[in-house]
Amino acid sequence: MKKASTYVICLAITILLISCKNDTKKTAIKVATKNHLPSFNNVQSRDNIIAFVEKITDSTSDEYVAPKDRIACFDNDGTLWVEQPLPSQLFFAFDKIKAMAKNHPEWKTEMPFKAVIEDDLEAMKTFHSTDIIKLVGTAHASQNIETLTQEFQDWVQTAQHPVLKKPYTALVYQPMLELLDYLRAHQFKIYIVSGGSQEFMRAWAPNVYGIPEENIIGTTFKTKVVGEGDSLSVAQTPEFEFYDDHEGKIISINKYIGKKPIMVVGNSDGDLEMMEYSTTNNPLPHFMLYIKHTDRQREFDYAKGVAAGALIKGDSIAKAKGWTIIDMKQDWNVVFPHQNN
Repeated sequence: MKKASTYVICLAITILLISCKNDTKKTAIKVATKNHLPSFNNVQSRDNIIAFVEKITDSTSDEYVAPKDRIACFDNDGTLWVEQPLPSQLFFAFDKIKAMAKNHPEWKTEMPFKAVIEDDLEAMKTFHSTDIIKLVGTAHASQNIETLTQEFQDWVQTAQHPVLKKPYTALVYQPMLELLDYLRAHQFKIYIVSGGSQEFMRAWAPNVYGIPEENIIGTTFKTKVVGEGDSLSVAQTPEFEFYDDHEGKIISINKYIGKKPIMVVGNSDGDLEMMEYSTTNNPLPHFMLYIKHTDRQREFDYAKGVAAGALIKGDSIAKAKGWTIIDMKQDWNVVFPHQNN
C-alpha cells in the first residue's frame, strides 16, 4: 500500500512537471509570436499571416513549402507606400514637366500639360490613362537611363508629399517593412509587381525595401541602344511599351518569375487578377492579402472615392473567397516609420 502511494505521488509530480514544461513552451511561443509584426495590433489579419508562414515553413507539416517555391509578390503604390492623392511617381512627372515647360510655350494651352503647369490638382485627378502615359513618357524620356535613374533618386530624397508634407521615402508603411523582413527571415523570395514605372521603382526601392532591382517589375516604355564611339548606353523613349496592371501583372509573373507566387499582397482592383491567377490550379498552399485604406487621420480613407487604387470588386471577391483583408485603421498601431518616434 505504501509502495502504491509512493508511485501515485511520483506519477502526479511527473505529470505536473510535464504540464509546467508545456505551459512554459506555450507561453514562449505566444511571446515569440507577439514579437512578430509589432506594428500590427493583436488582430486576425496578423494572426493569419503568421499562421500561414509558420505552416508552410514547418518541415513536419503536410503543407510545407520548400524555400525555392516561397515566392511573394507585392504591389507597390498603396501597398508598400502612399499612393494618394495620386500615385507618387506622377508628382515626379509633374515636377519634370514644369521644369521642361520653359522650352515648350505651347504647353500653356495644351492639355494635359496645361493642368500640370497650373498646378490644377482637381483636373489632374480626372486625367485619362492616355494623359498619364503622355506625361510620364515625356518626363521619363532620356538619352541615358543611368542619368534618369539619378534624377529619380535625387527627386525621391528631396521632394515632399503635397498633403502629408513628408519626404516620399518616409511614407512607406511600417507594417509592410516588418512583413518584408519577416518573410525574408523565412526564406521567401520577394518581388514587386506594380503598375508603376519599372525604372522609377528600381532607382530607389532596393534601398528602401531591400528588394533587388532584378526583382522589381513594372510598367515600361520602349528603350533603344545609343552609341558614341565605342561607348554604348540605353536610352528610354517616350513611347509606351507595357502596362503592368490588372492582367498585365499575370503576364509579368509568367514572363519574369516563371512560377506562381504563394503569397500576393495588394490594395486595389488592379491587383485582383494576379491574386486570382495565383490561386488558380496552384498545388501549393497560398495566401492572398489585401490592404484596405480606412484611416483618414493617419493616411487616407479610400471610401470617399479615389482617382487611383480603388478596391471594389476585389473587396467582394476577397470576402467571398476568405482571403485576408487588413483594415488599416483597426489593424495597424503605426502606419509610417516616423510615427514610432
